[in-house]
Amino acid sequence: MTDRPLIAISEGFADYGDYYGYGYPRPVLAAGGMPVLLGYLEAEADRRELLERVGGLILAGGRDIEAWRYGRTEPHPMHLPGSPFLDEIELSYARMAVDAGVPLLGICRGSQILNVAFGGTLYGDATEFPGGGVDHPHAKWDEWRALVAATLAGEPRPLHPTHTVTIAPGSPLAEHLGETAIVDSYHHQGFDRIGEGLRPVAWAPDGVAEAIDMPGASTFVLGVQWELHEEWQDDAGSLDIFRTFVEAARARRAEREGTPVS
Repeated sequence: MTDRPLIAISEGFADYGDYYGYGYPRPVLAAGGMPVLLGYLEAEADRRELLERVGGLILAGGRDIEAWRYGRTEPHPMHLPGSPFLDEIELSYARMAVDAGVPLLGICRGSQILNVAFGGTLYGDATEFPGGGVDHPHAKWDEWRALVAATLAGEPRPLHPTHTVTIAPGSPLAEHLGETAIVDSYHHQGFDRIGEGLRPVAWAPDGVAEAIDMPGASTFVLGVQWELHEEWQDDAGSLDIFRTFVEAARARRAEREGTPVS
């Protein structure tokens, strides 16, 4: 049996051509996992069976979560077209994974799914961030498309919007990235109220939380608002996050099979 644990990746399929199916599996492979992209499993029983078979779950990037799912009566005027089927499925995945002890990594939209799944809310747009988002670089779609094109072409990443983050000392994230880091910034929404059992562990200069984890979880649970699946190419600490996640998936598989971790 191969030693690489199976890592399920849940994501949308419509946007940016081949990008999502190409960009997210690469760091998983580099970290020693075997990635597989998920179809939309509508039945809860199917999703539960899927989580029993995999070592870990990534909730990937994508479209805005429907605003009613985190208590807004009306979406922000800048709210982008959503993926209602995927919202329902991924919110279920997030809760199931935590309950079942499945290592969980949320990236960009996936981190927001994690927050909403546990009762958290989101800013509807960067204009709602502290200071109106003036000091927080956010979604610049032409720059994002240029990054997508470079990734698919195997070319160096072009310049992209970045900001510093301050990371909670002693947190697992700080163990990988230190207490300050520079991350990219494409999200136009963000964490507002943090969900139950979660805690913020990184903040942008304007005070917006940029990462969350779950200290009471039985295994790895982390959500980051930046494009970690891109940052790993330039930053060893970011790749180490994937390695820690994959190791947690390997440990879960070994526990289920009753075999020692190699």
